[in-house]
Amino acid sequence: MASDSDRLRAVKAFDDTKAGVKGLVDAGVTTIPSIFHHPLPIEHTDHDHHFTIPVIDLAAATCGTTTTPSMRAELVAAVKASAETVGFFQVVNHGVPMAVMSEMLAAVRGFHEEPVGAKALYYGRDYGRPVRYWSIFDLFQSQAANWRDTLIIDTAPELPPPEEIPPTCRSIAPKYAKMMEQLGRTLLELLSEALGLRSGHLEEDASCLERLAGHYYPPCPEPHLTLGTTRHSDPCFLAVLLQDAVGGLQVLLEEDYDGNNNNKKSSAVWVDVPAVEGAFVVNVGDFLQIVSNDRFKSVEHRVVSQSVGPRVSVACFFRRQDVATSTRVLAPIIADGEARYRSTTMAELVRHNRAKGLDGSSALQHLRL
Repeated sequence: MASDSDRLRAVKAFDDTKAGVKGLVDAGVTTIPSIFHHPLPIEHTDHDHHFTIPVIDLAAATCGTTTTPSMRAELVAAVKASAETVGFFQVVNHGVPMAVMSEMLAAVRGFHEEPVGAKALYYGRDYGRPVRYWSIFDLFQSQAANWRDTLIIDTAPELPPPEEIPPTCRSIAPKYAKMMEQLGRTLLELLSEALGLRSGHLEEDASCLERLAGHYYPPCPEPHLTLGTTRHSDPCFLAVLLQDAVGGLQVLLEEDYDGNNNNKKSSAVWVDVPAVEGAFVVNVGDFLQIVSNDRFKSVEHRVVSQSVGPRVSVACFFRRQDVATSTRVLAPIIADGEARYRSTTMAELVRHNRAKGLDGSSALQHLRL
């Protein structure tokens, strides 16, 4: 096993190339560097389970059709059931044209497939830069690097000037961000109503689309040794993901089963999130699990590496624009029983997440009462 100093030198050498994982693939690697080896066996997906990722039709809330109270109640009930059980769902008839979705995916792919010299202009780990590109944010602190590259475009308090956005994304990113703001508002309204609150309640805390993350997962020559994204939950209120047809996203769900002695036990299984044409994947974030006092589930998820690809996705994160410094308190809304989390500030939770990185543990454990 390599020493810590050997690993640090290898990580720094990789980082200094500014070419990312795509650079390794372009160089023709047939074995992946040891910095990408995960120390424990990567659990396989268990296909023998009863879970499905719900697909919810948002037409009643987004398409300008006449909506009756019963139609709205049925939609809220579907969102509520998904947020309480699986924590993930997909939405169709969401109001974002397919052409816009396709153009955004193509723009992200186009950026990552630019020559290294063009991408290197954006490479860096300075959170103060509104546009930045890196392999993964916790590269220097993680036990194992992930097999992916990411372009970040901060969208709050406002989009960067056009000249700061990579040319491949310059025309589509503002249009896409505006549409995602509207979709996020619709989803937060439905989730507020699902908690028995007025429709605008959650939007006051999760007030904006804070960030776009354009992920690029190159094909991996040894996918059994690494992951595209380590298991984690999201430090936000809500995440909305656009994924291509390649697949690889999985969620970790708890299911009860009866053993031979008929005692009920709990088992965690990895469940695939299938690519659904024209759909967005929506998941509850850590902030919303705290505020809902565990009624809504921020479940851990990952992306497995594959020999095919590339896989391209665009993740949108909804939280306050000043989240890294915000003193706004997150406190559980108690419908019955007792609080399951201590109150915290958004800034504290963000600092905790950045400090621990994607270490495979839930950020909520240190807040649980």
